[in-house]
Amino acid sequence: MRHHTKVAAAVLASALLLGGCAATAPQTPTAASSIAAADATTGTTTSAAPVAADIDWSGLPTTEVSLTDAGLTITEAGTYVLTGTSTGQVTVDSDGDVRLILDGVTIDSTVGAAIQIDSAEFTVLELADGTTNSVSDAATRADEEIDGAVYSADDLAITGSGTLNVTANFADGIVGKDDLWIVSGSIAITGVDDGIRGKDSLTISGGTVTIDVAGDGLKSSNDTDLGKGQLTISGGDITISSGDDAIKAEQKIAITGGVIDITTSVEGIEAPVIVIDDGQISLVASDDGLNASASGLVTSGLSIAINGGGLTIVMGSGDTDAIDSNGDLTITGGTLDITAQSAFDYDGTGTMTGGTITVNGQSVTELSNSMMGGGPGGPGGGGDRRP
Repeated sequence: MRHHTKVAAAVLASALLLGGCAATAPQTPTAASSIAAADATTGTTTSAAPVAADIDWSGLPTTEVSLTDAGLTITEAGTYVLTGTSTGQVTVDSDGDVRLILDGVTIDSTVGAAIQIDSAEFTVLELADGTTNSVSDAATRADEEIDGAVYSADDLAITGSGTLNVTANFADGIVGKDDLWIVSGSIAITGVDDGIRGKDSLTISGGTVTIDVAGDGLKSSNDTDLGKGQLTISGGDITISSGDDAIKAEQKIAITGGVIDITTSVEGIEAPVIVIDDGQISLVASDDGLNASASGLVTSGLSIAINGGGLTIVMGSGDTDAIDSNGDLTITGGTLDITAQSAFDYDGTGTMTGGTITVNGQSVTELSNSMMGGGPGGPGGGGDRRP
């Protein structure tokens, strides 16, 4: 029979420092199996899989913790099964691999982030099957660089089949300062700024994600390191209501699967490079539906490529574009249904070699470049160009 150590959260930190935690193989699925299972469902792989596959959770301690208002500090590698309620914080400062299994917790932090990972080799946040977990952060804090209700300074993957409700009172819902993966689980976020932000990269391969925020919905924000700032969606069921951009990356957005429903946004999907190969996307936007625009790092090679999938765009009135590329626009496949005064606006070359396009109920067989105040051009050019 396998046994887990049970300790109160208030005394866990000192117990860990003394090395007094018993350890046995965890009874819950490993992060590697969770990621592999999600990938099997979506038919894709994520870059988290090779990392998690190297972690032998059975060789690390497993500790059951009942949270108290004193919070919890974790300094040792291993699996931590969390239950109970707290007005404190769960913090991780370790040089090893850490798995946090949320097993029906409520963390309403009054001092900062609810879950704060300052350091770890790799962290897995797993939502236990059949559980509902809720976290919220304080509206103020001493260190304003810690800007998420769930915050990780290192790589973070979220897995499991339970539910996580996040209320962000200071800024963002879930923040990963390195690479962030959403593999599975049901995640609902409300907040005063952004929903989910992976600085170096954000990858969503499964799960159900619902976001209602005042800022951007999904975001990858690295605009200083070439090759980072990338956002990939290969699966999952995503619903976004945002006060700014629904899906934004500083370098590239790639969508290869999933169901995406953007109910409210200013810009629906925005990045210097946007590639849509598959997936079902519906969006409502008040400025641009898809927008390829320069960032602080990427100022050339701007483009939008639509190669497959289904895309429904409904634009607000005024000077708006359904698909706006400050570079090239290429459509080779997919089904597009556009309701807008201006369907296409591109500053480079427009090419359509496939796909089915309907604009305001009318079938379109060639691209027409237009802007508000300018007449439609011919295929591949014409019309007014943005300076």
